[in-house]
Amino acid sequence: MDIMPEYILDIVGLLLGAFIAYHIYFLSKRISNQSKLEHKDMIKRKANNLLVEIQKEGLRRKAYLVNINRYFKDYPSNQEKLGSGYSHIKAEIKATRYNGLEFFCEMPKQINAEEHLVYPVGLVPYEWIEYIDEEGDEYEGVPIFYCNFKGKVYWKKWWRRWIPFGYPYRNLLYYKKSDNYREGSDPSDMEWMLVRVKE
Repeated sequence: MDIMPEYILDIVGLLLGAFIAYHIYFLSKRISNQSKLEHKDMIKRKANNLLVEIQKEGLRRKAYLVNINRYFKDYPSNQEKLGSGYSHIKAEIKATRYNGLEFFCEMPKQINAEEHLVYPVGLVPYEWIEYIDEEGDEYEGVPIFYCNFKGKVYWKKWWRRWIPFGYPYRNLLYYKKSDNYREGSDPSDMEWMLVRVKE
C-alpha cells in the first residue's frame, strides 16, 4: 500500500495553514472596521448632542482639545514641547462630518479687499478622538475632546512646518458666512459655505 509522499503532506499542511491565516486576518479586519465604526458613532452622537444643546440653549461653542499623550503627564500646564505640541488648545465646535469633527480654530482672515472674511476650521478625524467629556473640568467648565495630536503644525514660523505632528487637525478648511442663511428656519450649519483658499 502506497503512502502519500511526505512533501505532499507538507504542501497540504502549508495550504491549510495559509487558508486559516487568511480567514483569521479577514475576520480580524472585519472586527477592526466594526469597532472603528462603533467608535465613530459614539463620538458623533456625543458631539451632535452638544451641538443640539448649544443651539437650543444659546450656549458658547467653546471647547478644549486636549493632547491625550500629555494629559496624564502635565495637563493643565500648557508649555509647548517640540515633539508633542501643547497639552491643550482652545477651539469652538462647528459641526460633525462623515470623516470627523470640525472646529473653528483661528481668527477670521480677510483674503483680499474684494473677498469676504474666511473662518479657518480644523478637521479632527474620529479615530484621533479618544473620548469626549461633555461637562468639562474645573479649569474652564467647557466640553473636553481628548485627542491624539497627529496633525501637522500650521503655524507661520518656517521651521514649524517641518514638524510632522503636534496639532489635533488633519487639515484646515475655510468657510465664509452664507448670504442665503435664514436663522430660525435653516439648519445651523447652513450658515457656512466652504471656500477654496490658496495658502
